[in-house]
Amino acid sequence: MPQGPQMPAMPLSMAHAGDTVTVSRVKGAADVKRHLETLGFVEGSQVHVVSSGGGNIIVLVKGARFGLDAKVAKNVMVA
Repeated sequence: MPQGPQMPAMPLSMAHAGDTVTVSRVKGAADVKRHLETLGFVEGSQVHVVSSGGGNIIVLVKGARFGLDAKVAKNVMVA
């Protein structure tokens, strides 16, 4: 069944404060992927960006607030 046009994925580190995005995939080393998935960064989950700046990003995932540095946030691809 054909789907409509999809938004291209970008790293979570590029999202702006106030954005709500959907996780499309998590990349990186196995231990990093496992850690992020444990926190709730799984395909299809909604992530709300509370604030971003200075290389860090604060997000709300499944009711929990997390702070990530840009290096880790680059492993979470969102649309």
